[in-house]
Amino acid sequence: MSSLISTFISKTDSSQSNSALDSDSHSPSSSQDQKLIDLLSPYVQPLGYQIIHLEVQTHRQKVLRLYIDHLNPPQNGPKIGSKIGIQDCVQVSRVLDEKLDQLTEMNSFFPGPTGSYELEVSSPGADRPLRSLSDFIQYLGFLVRIHVYRPLTADELNNSTYQKKNPRQKHFKGTLVGLRDEKVILLVSYSHEKDQEKGPRTLKLKNKAQKKARPLTNSEEGKVEIPLPLISKANLEPQFDFEANNERESKL
Repeated sequence: MSSLISTFISKTDSSQSNSALDSDSHSPSSSQDQKLIDLLSPYVQPLGYQIIHLEVQTHRQKVLRLYIDHLNPPQNGPKIGSKIGIQDCVQVSRVLDEKLDQLTEMNSFFPGPTGSYELEVSSPGADRPLRSLSDFIQYLGFLVRIHVYRPLTADELNNSTYQKKNPRQKHFKGTLVGLRDEKVILLVSYSHEKDQEKGPRTLKLKNKAQKKARPLTNSEEGKVEIPLPLISKANLEPQFDFEANNERESKL
């Protein structure tokens, strides 16, 4: 899902660069990614924000794209879960606009005669990525979707019953309920096994009775543990209040 809000600033650096970076690359390696986040965070964090993800586009149009969120815990700021707005993006853009001109390290990410590139600061969107331990701690109690590199063993899941029923599962959706020993703990539903394996899909509901999910019994849900090093991708699962939307539409 694309970001919801963004602001753009064109940057030009007249200095030369001797660094050799593949011009066809659309994003840096994970080490380069973290290096750039570490470089820019000291300017962003005092404002009450954190950089949760970034993209470096060097093919054709050169772009540095930052995704920001509120710091956890926020200091005299919005509560956890509050959305990033356009003014948040503008504030971060203005600060970085001045600082980036002074950082010669940017030459290694955008080499070339001019070193010009475009800065974009965006909201993370409804499916905010979860990339660090602090991200998982911040969003305890939220519904998440997690992808792993390979199917997990019964010992890794710490749930032999679930693993036996889902031996090849690599996609999980559930409520994030805790962390322990470098593992994420999810409360998952056995009734969603096939949906989790195939990924998200649209269901056509025939009547109002079908629109309400049947309550799960204790035998239909359980906890699984997912080792952090085996997670390839994790995101918040977007939640939409369809009943509230229907009520608003009915009043129009």
